[in-house]
Amino acid sequence: MEFKIDSTDKGLKIEIEGMLTFDCHKEFRDILSAIKDAQEDVEISLKGLDNMDSAGAGMLKLAQDNTENNKKSFALTDVPKGLQVIVDLLK
Repeated sequence: MEFKIDSTDKGLKIEIEGMLTFDCHKEFRDILSAIKDAQEDVEISLKGLDNMDSAGAGMLKLAQDNTENNKKSFALTDVPKGLQVIVDLLK
């Protein structure tokens, strides 16, 4: 997994590429830390995501919960068609 975090006029935008699996949980902590520190809404783009396992879905749910607990809006965008079913379960 690779990711990029940018602050935009719409809020914090995080782009994830590659595979989001259990093996990525340590790197995902950096994303959770950025979300915790964010004073703005959070968007996670999955445009470059090739595959995701159940642990990866759980990490996204954790990011969603952390954002919403801080009274910010959360959006998953650019979801690859093959992963849409898994992402729909997070809602």
